[in-house]
Amino acid sequence: MAPVKKTLRPLGSTFLKDWRDHVGLDQETAAAKLNISRTLLSKIEGSKSPYTQRHLEVAAKIYGREPWELIKVDPNDKGSLWSLFGQAERLTGKDRERLRDIIEASLR
Repeated sequence: MAPVKKTLRPLGSTFLKDWRDHVGLDQETAAAKLNISRTLLSKIEGSKSPYTQRHLEVAAKIYGREPWELIKVDPNDKGSLWSLFGQAERLTGKDRERLRDIIEASLR
C-alpha cells in the first residue's frame, strides 16, 4: 500500500526572532541555550520548521517571558494591549488590585 501524503498547513508566524533580538542574543548563543542547531533555530524563526512545546518553554525561560508571549506579542510594539497585559500580569498586591479596579471601571 502506498503511503498517504498529508497536506500540511502553513506554519503560523511567531515573534521568536523579535524576542531573541529584544534580549540581545545572537542565533548561535540562543541555539546553544535551546540545545538545538543554529540552522534549526533559523528555520523555526523563519516559520520554515515547526517549534516544539519544549522549544517554546525553554525559549520563554531564556527570554524572560511566558510561552504565549513569544507567539502573540511583538516586543517592538510598546503600545499594544498584549504588551501592557504582559506587564500587568507581573504586578502583585495592591498594584495589581488597583489596576484591576481601573480596568473594570473603564469597561463599564
